[in-house]
Amino acid sequence: FVHPLAMAAAFSAGRSVGLAARARVGGKALTNARSGLLPARPSPLSPSVVLASSDPGASGKPDTKDVGKKGYVKGEGVLSMDQLLEVPIKRFKPTSEECPFCRDAPVKENGSKCLGICRNPQNVPGPLVHPHQMQDVEDAVRLQINALRDNDEPRSHHGVQVMWEFSVESGNMERSRYFGISSDMYHYDHFIGKSLKYFGPLVRNKGNVDFVDVSVMEDGRTMVKVSVDDIVGKPTHWIFIMVQRSFGKYEGCWQSHRIVQTDENFHTKYLEFI
Repeated sequence: FVHPLAMAAAFSAGRSVGLAARARVGGKALTNARSGLLPARPSPLSPSVVLASSDPGASGKPDTKDVGKKGYVKGEGVLSMDQLLEVPIKRFKPTSEECPFCRDAPVKENGSKCLGICRNPQNVPGPLVHPHQMQDVEDAVRLQINALRDNDEPRSHHGVQVMWEFSVESGNMERSRYFGISSDMYHYDHFIGKSLKYFGPLVRNKGNVDFVDVSVMEDGRTMVKVSVDDIVGKPTHWIFIMVQRSFGKYEGCWQSHRIVQTDENFHTKYLEFI
Protein backbone atom coordinates (compact mmCIF):
# COMPACT_ATOMS: atom_id res chain seq x y z
CA PHE A 1 0.00 0.00 0.00
CA VAL A 2 1.33 3.47 -1.06
CA HIS A 3 0.26 6.44 0.97
CA PRO A 4 -1.61 9.11 -1.13
CA LEU A 5 0.72 11.88 0.04
CA ALA A 6 3.76 9.91 -1.16
CA MET A 7 2.13 9.38 -4.57
CA ALA A 8 1.36 13.11 -4.88
CA ALA A 9 4.93 14.07 -3.98
CA ALA A 10 6.37 11.62 -6.56
CA PHE A 11 3.99 12.90 -9.26
CA SER A 12 4.87 16.53 -8.51
CA ALA A 13 8.62 15.83 -8.71
CA GLY A 14 8.29 13.93 -11.99
CA ARG A 15 6.14 16.70 -13.49
CA SER A 16 8.73 19.37 -12.56
CA VAL A 17 11.50 17.37 -14.26
CA GLY A 18 9.36 16.92 -17.38
CA LEU A 19 8.53 20.63 -17.58
CA ALA A 20 12.18 21.55 -17.19
CA ALA A 21 13.18 19.18 -20.00
CA ARG A 22 10.52 20.58 -22.33
CA ALA A 23 11.39 24.15 -21.42
CA ARG A 24 15.03 23.79 -22.36
CA VAL A 25 15.28 24.44 -26.13
CA GLY A 26 18.67 25.44 -27.52
CA GLY A 27 20.02 25.92 -23.99
CA LYS A 28 17.54 28.73 -23.20
CA ALA A 29 15.02 28.97 -20.40
CA LEU A 30 11.33 29.33 -21.30
CA THR A 31 8.48 30.88 -19.32
CA ASN A 32 5.67 28.55 -18.29
CA ALA A 33 2.25 30.08 -17.63
CA ARG A 34 1.71 27.97 -14.51
CA SER A 35 5.07 27.76 -12.84
CA GLY A 36 6.76 30.95 -14.01
CA LEU A 37 10.37 30.94 -15.20
CA LEU A 38 11.80 27.45 -15.59
CA PRO A 39 15.61 27.50 -15.36
CA ALA A 40 17.50 25.35 -17.82
CA ARG A 41 19.41 22.65 -16.00
CA PRO A 42 22.64 21.05 -17.25
CA SER A 43 22.11 18.15 -19.63
CA PRO A 44 22.72 14.83 -17.81
CA LEU A 45 25.06 13.56 -20.54
CA SER A 46 27.63 10.92 -19.94
CA PRO A 47 31.22 12.26 -20.20
CA SER A 48 31.81 9.73 -22.97
CA VAL A 49 28.97 11.13 -25.13
CA VAL A 50 29.97 14.05 -27.35
CA LEU A 51 27.59 15.89 -29.68
CA ALA A 52 28.79 16.43 -33.23
CA SER A 53 27.93 20.14 -32.94
CA SER A 54 30.07 20.58 -29.81
CA ASP A 55 33.20 18.98 -31.30
CA PRO A 56 33.64 19.87 -34.97
CA GLY A 57 36.91 17.97 -35.11
CA ALA A 58 35.43 14.66 -34.00
CA SER A 59 35.84 12.00 -36.66
CA GLY A 60 33.97 9.15 -34.98
CA LYS A 61 31.16 7.62 -37.00
CA PRO A 62 27.98 6.12 -35.51
CA ASP A 63 27.73 2.37 -35.43
CA THR A 64 25.64 1.04 -38.32
CA LYS A 65 23.91 -1.38 -35.97
CA ASP A 66 22.20 1.63 -34.34
CA VAL A 67 20.31 2.49 -37.51
CA GLY A 68 16.58 2.10 -36.93
CA LYS A 69 16.78 2.30 -33.16
CA LYS A 70 14.65 4.73 -31.21
CA GLY A 71 16.40 8.11 -30.95
CA TYR A 72 18.73 7.43 -33.90
CA VAL A 73 19.86 10.53 -35.84
CA LYS A 74 21.78 10.12 -39.08
CA GLY A 75 25.40 11.14 -38.60
CA GLU A 76 25.19 11.24 -34.79
CA GLY A 77 23.96 7.83 -33.68
CA VAL A 78 21.45 7.13 -30.91
CA LEU A 79 20.73 10.25 -28.85
CA SER A 80 18.99 10.75 -25.54
CA MET A 81 15.83 12.85 -25.26
CA ASP A 82 17.86 15.82 -23.99
CA GLN A 83 20.26 15.52 -26.94
CA LEU A 84 17.38 15.27 -29.43
CA LEU A 85 16.02 18.57 -28.12
CA GLU A 86 19.31 20.24 -29.07
CA VAL A 87 19.33 18.98 -32.65
CA PRO A 88 18.26 21.85 -34.98
CA ILE A 89 15.35 21.16 -37.28
CA LYS A 90 16.11 21.72 -40.97
CA ARG A 91 12.76 22.83 -42.34
CA PHE A 92 12.05 22.79 -46.08
CA LYS A 93 10.93 26.20 -47.24
CA PRO A 94 7.89 26.14 -49.54
CA THR A 95 7.69 28.09 -52.79
CA SER A 96 5.75 30.84 -51.02
CA GLU A 97 8.87 31.64 -48.94
CA GLU A 98 11.59 31.05 -51.54
CA CYS A 99 10.08 32.41 -54.75
CA PRO A 100 10.70 36.16 -55.23
CA PHE A 101 7.31 36.51 -56.94
CA CYS A 102 5.27 34.72 -54.28
CA ARG A 103 7.13 35.74 -51.10
CA ASP A 104 5.21 38.99 -50.60
CA ALA A 105 1.92 37.88 -52.17
CA PRO A 106 -1.25 37.80 -50.03
CA VAL A 107 -2.64 34.44 -48.98
CA LYS A 108 -5.50 33.39 -51.25
CA GLU A 109 -8.75 31.68 -50.26
CA ASN A 110 -7.21 28.24 -50.79
CA GLY A 111 -4.48 29.06 -48.26
CA SER A 112 -1.74 29.34 -50.88
CA LYS A 113 0.49 32.30 -51.72
CA CYS A 114 1.79 30.84 -55.00
CA LEU A 115 1.12 33.03 -58.04
CA GLY A 116 2.15 30.32 -60.52
CA ILE A 117 4.71 32.58 -62.18
CA CYS A 118 7.87 30.63 -61.42
CA ARG A 119 6.21 27.40 -62.59
CA ASN A 120 5.47 28.82 -66.03
CA PRO A 121 8.30 27.95 -68.52
CA GLN A 122 7.11 30.79 -70.78
CA ASN A 123 7.63 33.43 -68.10
CA VAL A 124 11.15 34.32 -69.22
CA PRO A 125 12.65 37.16 -71.25
CA GLY A 126 13.61 36.65 -74.89
CA PRO A 127 16.67 34.54 -75.77
CA LEU A 128 20.09 36.13 -76.01
CA VAL A 129 20.57 34.54 -79.46
CA HIS A 130 18.06 35.19 -82.23
CA PRO A 131 17.86 35.54 -86.05
CA HIS A 132 19.50 38.58 -87.63
CA GLN A 133 19.87 39.78 -91.20
CA MET A 134 23.67 39.73 -90.90
CA GLN A 135 23.62 35.92 -90.44
CA ASP A 136 24.05 33.62 -93.45
CA VAL A 137 22.43 30.19 -93.53
CA GLU A 138 25.42 28.43 -91.95
CA ASP A 139 25.55 31.03 -89.17
CA ALA A 140 21.89 30.38 -88.35
CA VAL A 141 22.44 26.61 -88.16
CA ARG A 142 25.63 26.94 -86.10
CA LEU A 143 24.03 29.31 -83.61
CA GLN A 144 21.23 26.82 -82.95
CA ILE A 145 23.63 23.91 -82.47
CA ASN A 146 25.78 25.97 -80.11
CA ALA A 147 22.68 27.05 -78.18
CA LEU A 148 21.75 23.41 -77.53
CA ARG A 149 25.36 22.69 -76.60
CA ASP A 150 24.92 25.22 -73.77
CA ASN A 151 21.24 24.46 -73.29
CA ASP A 152 21.03 25.54 -69.65
CA GLU A 153 23.13 28.70 -69.94
CA PRO A 154 22.36 31.36 -68.86
CA ARG A 155 19.12 29.71 -67.63
CA SER A 156 17.30 26.40 -67.89
CA HIS A 157 16.42 25.44 -71.49
CA HIS A 158 17.70 28.69 -72.96
CA GLY A 159 19.01 26.63 -75.90
CA VAL A 160 15.53 25.26 -76.60
CA GLN A 161 14.19 28.81 -76.48
CA VAL A 162 16.72 29.76 -79.16
CA MET A 163 15.44 26.89 -81.32
CA TRP A 164 11.89 28.19 -80.84
CA GLU A 165 12.96 31.68 -81.86
CA PHE A 166 14.67 30.37 -85.02
CA SER A 167 11.68 28.21 -85.99
CA VAL A 168 9.69 29.85 -88.77
CA GLU A 169 6.51 28.05 -87.68
CA SER A 170 6.67 28.58 -83.92
CA GLY A 171 3.31 29.64 -82.52
CA ASN A 172 1.35 28.54 -85.60
CA MET A 173 -1.96 26.75 -85.14
CA GLU A 174 -1.46 24.43 -88.15
CA ARG A 175 0.25 21.04 -87.87
CA SER A 176 3.96 21.05 -88.72
CA ARG A 177 6.70 18.65 -89.80
CA TYR A 178 9.35 20.67 -88.01
CA PHE A 179 10.52 17.57 -86.09
CA GLY A 180 9.82 15.23 -89.01
CA ILE A 181 6.71 13.92 -87.31
CA SER A 182 3.40 15.74 -87.57
CA SER A 183 2.95 17.85 -84.45
CA ASP A 184 1.65 21.17 -83.21
CA MET A 185 3.91 24.19 -82.86
CA TYR A 186 1.54 26.36 -80.86
CA HIS A 187 2.54 25.63 -77.25
CA TYR A 188 6.07 26.53 -76.21
CA ASP A 189 5.96 24.19 -73.20
CA HIS A 190 5.10 21.30 -75.58
CA PHE A 191 7.97 22.43 -77.79
CA ILE A 192 10.40 22.12 -74.87
CA GLY A 193 9.52 18.47 -74.31
CA LYS A 194 9.65 17.53 -77.99
CA SER A 195 12.93 19.36 -78.54
CA LEU A 196 14.61 17.53 -75.66
CA LYS A 197 13.37 14.25 -77.15
CA TYR A 198 14.11 14.69 -80.86
CA PHE A 199 17.16 16.93 -80.48
CA GLY A 200 18.57 14.95 -77.57
CA PRO A 201 21.96 14.19 -79.23
CA LEU A 202 22.45 17.93 -79.82
CA VAL A 203 21.90 18.83 -76.17
CA ARG A 204 25.31 19.38 -74.53
CA ASN A 205 27.06 18.33 -77.74
CA LYS A 206 30.86 18.58 -78.03
CA GLY A 207 30.69 21.58 -80.34
CA ASN A 208 32.45 19.79 -83.23
CA VAL A 209 30.31 20.86 -86.22
CA ASP A 210 31.06 19.75 -89.77
CA PHE A 211 29.04 21.29 -92.61
CA VAL A 212 28.89 18.52 -95.20
CA ASP A 213 26.70 20.16 -97.84
CA VAL A 214 24.56 23.22 -98.46
CA SER A 215 22.18 23.09 -101.43
CA VAL A 216 19.07 24.82 -102.74
CA MET A 217 16.04 22.53 -103.09
CA GLU A 218 13.60 22.59 -106.02
CA ASP A 219 11.02 24.47 -103.96
CA GLY A 220 13.52 27.22 -103.08
CA ARG A 221 14.31 26.11 -99.55
CA THR A 222 17.92 25.49 -98.51
CA MET A 223 19.04 22.09 -97.21
CA VAL A 224 22.01 22.03 -94.86
CA LYS A 225 23.62 18.68 -94.04
CA VAL A 226 25.70 18.79 -90.90
CA SER A 227 27.49 16.32 -88.61
CA VAL A 228 27.77 17.02 -84.88
CA ASP A 229 29.53 15.05 -82.13
CA ASP A 230 27.14 14.32 -79.26
CA ILE A 231 27.89 14.51 -75.55
CA VAL A 232 30.06 11.36 -75.63
CA GLY A 233 31.81 12.29 -78.88
CA LYS A 234 29.76 10.04 -81.18
CA PRO A 235 29.06 11.59 -84.61
CA THR A 236 25.40 12.36 -85.32
CA HIS A 237 23.98 13.56 -88.61
CA TRP A 238 21.29 16.15 -89.24
CA ILE A 239 19.39 17.90 -91.99
CA PHE A 240 18.37 21.51 -91.44
CA ILE A 241 15.93 22.85 -94.02
CA MET A 242 16.17 26.62 -93.87
CA VAL A 243 14.14 29.48 -95.34
CA GLN A 244 14.47 33.23 -95.43
CA ARG A 245 11.59 34.94 -93.67
CA SER A 246 9.60 37.15 -96.02
CA PHE A 247 7.66 39.13 -93.40
CA GLY A 248 7.43 39.89 -89.69
CA LYS A 249 10.09 41.05 -87.24
CA TYR A 250 12.61 38.60 -88.72
CA GLU A 251 12.03 39.58 -92.33
CA GLY A 252 15.07 38.70 -94.43
CA CYS A 253 16.51 36.40 -91.72
CA TRP A 254 17.32 32.70 -92.03
CA GLN A 255 15.03 30.48 -89.94
CA SER A 256 14.49 26.74 -89.57
CA HIS A 257 11.62 25.06 -91.38
CA ARG A 258 12.58 21.43 -90.64
CA ILE A 259 15.23 19.77 -88.46
CA VAL A 260 15.58 15.96 -88.51
CA GLN A 261 18.24 13.47 -87.49
CA THR A 262 19.44 11.10 -90.23
CA ASP A 263 21.77 8.16 -90.72
CA GLU A 264 25.39 8.62 -91.83
CA ASN A 265 24.21 8.86 -95.46
CA PHE A 266 21.82 11.68 -94.55
CA HIS A 267 18.79 9.54 -95.23
CA THR A 268 15.63 9.50 -93.10
CA LYS A 269 12.16 8.08 -93.53
CA TYR A 270 10.78 11.59 -92.98
CA LEU A 271 12.67 13.07 -95.93
CA GLU A 272 9.75 12.66 -98.34
CA PHE A 273 7.40 14.48 -95.93
CA ILE A 274 9.54 17.46 -95.08
